[in-house]
Amino acid sequence: MKKAFIAAALIVTIIAVRMILSAAFSEQVAEVFCGVSVSALFFYSIFRLSKNKSATN
Repeated sequence: MKKAFIAAALIVTIIAVRMILSAAFSEQVAEVFCGVSVSALFFYSIFRLSKNKSATN
């Protein structure tokens, strides 16, 4: 439950930062940030899942 809450909070944070970047700079900067941060969050979650699975075995 705690991990799901943290993931949801990170997604909300990414969306908020994307909105700020698109207003402050440009839509392209916001798109690059969003792509990089969502990809990093995805791979982080995959690595954590595989680490937790190997630790339980």
